[in-house]
Amino acid sequence: MQPWDFIIVQDSTIRRQIKDAFDTAHQEAANMFTKERRTQYKNFKLEGIMEAPLGIVITCDRQRTGSVVIGRTANPEMDLYSAVCAAQNLWLSARAENLGVGWVSIIHHQSLKEILGIPEQIVPIAYLCVGYVSHFHEKPELEKSGWLPRIPIDRLIHKNQW
Repeated sequence: MQPWDFIIVQDSTIRRQIKDAFDTAHQEAANMFTKERRTQYKNFKLEGIMEAPLGIVITCDRQRTGSVVIGRTANPEMDLYSAVCAAQNLWLSARAENLGVGWVSIIHHQSLKEILGIPEQIVPIAYLCVGYVSHFHEKPELEKSGWLPRIPIDRLIHKNQW
């Protein structure tokens, strides 16, 4: 299907605009939490837009191969999932090369479209920060901080039926 495109973002001026867009969405998100949670939320490192040497935006062109596409007849959203798989595959490949990847999900898609000149019909899927990191965490940071506990795997796997 190949509905995805990759935009490589290295220019510091563009990255600054993306960082500003993140800061706006980040403040909006902080205001959604109670005072105690807001303080904790603001202390998380949730992006590396300016620090990472490379930003990659993955998009989805939902019209690329026409209105009837093999794999999208029963479930038309499969093109979006294909683009998400591209992000995951990039992430796994980068990790195998000892590179860190961070998905900046706290940003409005419209902001990315405006900053990067993404056509209106194209859907931004991910802004990824890619680069070398000092270390990899044993546990996800949100789990380690107590923000969100890990659900036991036996509650997430079902056999034969839900």
